[in-house]
Amino acid sequence: MWLSKLGKGVTAAIKDIAFSTEATQRMHHLGLSIGQEVCVIRPCHGNSPMMLRTNGAYLMLRRCDADKITVKAP
Repeated sequence: MWLSKLGKGVTAAIKDIAFSTEATQRMHHLGLSIGQEVCVIRPCHGNSPMMLRTNGAYLMLRRCDADKITVKAP
């Protein structure tokens, strides 16, 4: 399942990040790495970014980037 498809309040673990090596490293520095749990605070609506919480930090992620991250919902 793609990260962009998760609804509000859903927590899931990141399964795969389909970016280039450099972009994957940037995601890792933001706290998004394989196995990391993320919680959707505000889902994508149209072209608006989604808000996530991971390790106590909040971040915004564009829909096009969230479409490249697969997750495993519990």
